[in-house]
Amino acid sequence: MGKEKLLFLFDIDGTLFDNANDEVPASALRALQELHKTADIGIATGRARFMLYSIEELMPLIKYSVLINGRYILDGENVIFEEPLSGDVLERLVRDMEELNIIYGFQGSDDEAISKIDEEIIRFFCELRLDLPPLNKNYHLQKKVYQAWCFCNEEEVETLRRKHPDLQFIRWLHVGYDILPKSSSKSKGMKMLAEKIGIGLENIVAFGDGDNDYEMLRDAGLGIAMGNGTEKAKAVADYVTDAVDRDGIYKALIRFGFIKRQNSKSKMLE
Repeated sequence: MGKEKLLFLFDIDGTLFDNANDEVPASALRALQELHKTADIGIATGRARFMLYSIEELMPLIKYSVLINGRYILDGENVIFEEPLSGDVLERLVRDMEELNIIYGFQGSDDEAISKIDEEIIRFFCELRLDLPPLNKNYHLQKKVYQAWCFCNEEEVETLRRKHPDLQFIRWLHVGYDILPKSSSKSKGMKMLAEKIGIGLENIVAFGDGDNDYEMLRDAGLGIAMGNGTEKAKAVADYVTDAVDRDGIYKALIRFGFIKRQNSKSKMLE
């Protein structure tokens, strides 16, 4: 790591946010409060700006936001980079998903939409602790779309991959796929942010747990994977910490000396 002020980028789901227990671990909140005193903190997530309600208590500590897998970047509230999908790409993709009877959705900067709602979709969103999007098949004809997503099985997604070789279909948790150009990634967003604010990648510490964190963990000065992360994320990380529900962020920040050990009677923090 360099000697300049460090930037820490954190994924949300499975990293800052414990989806199974529907909470930001108390140890993660205290750790980031301490980290905030000496470093800049950002998030790097597949979520859009309007979906950050699950980490509401952390937002006063967040300076930068790499959103929608690097396609929308904020410095505070100011947009410093955006890259919507082209209309032609979206029209072809929607046509093929309709033919396969796949349920799909769109992410804009401040809202989203879904093509169909049934009992299974309601269950999925409850499981993910996310608000159910409004129904609107024509969203992509009305607003900028930065990322699409869909719910489908492996055979169906392979069909979509063959038909759309310039797109990547990134699995999230076990229920769906984010859809974005192959040229896009959290790492690309991280590099764009680094260029905009004048910081070297060697001074960035990145935390993540999913396949969409792979490039970011690989390219950051220090990449730290969560213990609950995918094998792909763990394989490329410089260090694998404990799981999100076992104080993984706090333990890693202590391990590398970024914060001092907190006084606590909690056994998990010892």
